[in-house]
Amino acid sequence: LFSLIVFILGIFSDLKLIKSAKKKFLLQIILILSYIIFNDVQISDTRVFLLDSILQNNYINYLFVSFCVLIIINGSNFIDGMNTLCIGYYLLISATIFYLQLNEIITTKNISIFFIFVLILFVFLLNLTNQLYLGDSGSYLLGFSFSIFLISIYDFNQHISPFFIVLLLWYPSYENLFSIIRKNIIRRSPMYPDAKHIHQLVFFYISKKYDLSIFLANTLTAQIINFYNLILFSMGLFFITNSEIQILLILFSVGMYTLAYV
Repeated sequence: LFSLIVFILGIFSDLKLIKSAKKKFLLQIILILSYIIFNDVQISDTRVFLLDSILQNNYINYLFVSFCVLIIINGSNFIDGMNTLCIGYYLLISATIFYLQLNEIITTKNISIFFIFVLILFVFLLNLTNQLYLGDSGSYLLGFSFSIFLISIYDFNQHISPFFIVLLLWYPSYENLFSIIRKNIIRRSPMYPDAKHIHQLVFFYISKKYDLSIFLANTLTAQIINFYNLILFSMGLFFITNSEIQILLILFSVGMYTLAYV
């Protein structure tokens, strides 16, 4: 039910029935906070002592989880600017989870990750051939579904590092955070859209340097970024229980993103 409402909110945004970014964000807050409280979704162990002690308060925990989910939803929308970038990213995540389940490293309870993987692969192929695009509706739905899904995975598999889950979602999260910081520096509202995200800059560089068509440069940009994340996720798999290594991989990626942007 909540996924359907998230999807409908995205459709309203796609159809310009809700134009105000502030109104969309307010509706997201109400919707996500309602879901988190209604389903009692909490993060019980982050392996950061100070944060864990703060999160013992249920109300703070609800707000923290809602904040994280909102970051992922809007970050997913930000990275949807290139053909197959967003859907390809979540295809990588679903493939990673499927691999872990297949090798009995984790359990996904009663959720069929194979079905999710096949479904996203089908949508990816449609997106790749320019037969379908995600829009706000698709990116909102992916961000919401996977953020909740990954929280539940850690809840049932606390032998893995929670920072491995963070690693899987680092890109849309940092894309969102970096965009907010960047716009504040240039004294522009974070709600104001622009074409200065990293994937757009890479796209402009590739299309100009190699004189490629818009569609080809667009798709190539997405594959380059997702290939980087494929390598990153693969490295994370080797140290899935080691929080120190996962943190180093996250910091490395944040540093590489920032350096590449500069």
